[in-house]
Amino acid sequence: MKQTQTLKDFTKQIIHYLGSGYTHAKVVKIPPKKRHKSYYITKKVSEYYGTNISRGRRQQRRRKGLVNYAAVAFQDRLFVLLRTNGEHNNKPNEFIKVSRLKVELSKWIALIFFRNEEKRWTCRLAKETYRRFKEDFHLAIKNGNGYKYNQLCAMWKNLPHWRGIGRQTSELHKYIKEQKQLYSREWSCIVG
Repeated sequence: MKQTQTLKDFTKQIIHYLGSGYTHAKVVKIPPKKRHKSYYITKKVSEYYGTNISRGRRQQRRRKGLVNYAAVAFQDRLFVLLRTNGEHNNKPNEFIKVSRLKVELSKWIALIFFRNEEKRWTCRLAKETYRRFKEDFHLAIKNGNGYKYNQLCAMWKNLPHWRGIGRQTSELHKYIKEQKQLYSREWSCIVG
């Protein structure tokens, strides 16, 4: 199981696996009251699904037509289990076929992994997360709260740089520029 601490590493690992033939996924959240046991939970999941087997063993399983599993953990909050096509003994509908995968990292941030027009995997913020960013920028500019505005800029700059988020960044640039002109603000922080 891959352990990740940053959002950039987490999205990079998920996109790598989705692009490497892992076609089904399952998102598992660790409840706050059990986060102190997250090491034991992830270890147990790793042993059950066999996510830590060697590359050669994975190839051998693939040639036999058996399923391979991979898992990516984000901090102590959640992990995403991924599997390839093949013979398996999972419960029906335990894993969903992935064409678009939504992962809620917290009550504030949700990401959507999807294939773009070029059939490449990328990610973007979920609509509600993006809308919340826009509303917060609007309020900060309207109320003249430069501190909040700079905090939002820093948060946005820490997001991973994928094509889907890049499109949202350019849309947000236009929106912030309009809001600054509307409320006559001369702040210099640039998002993205």
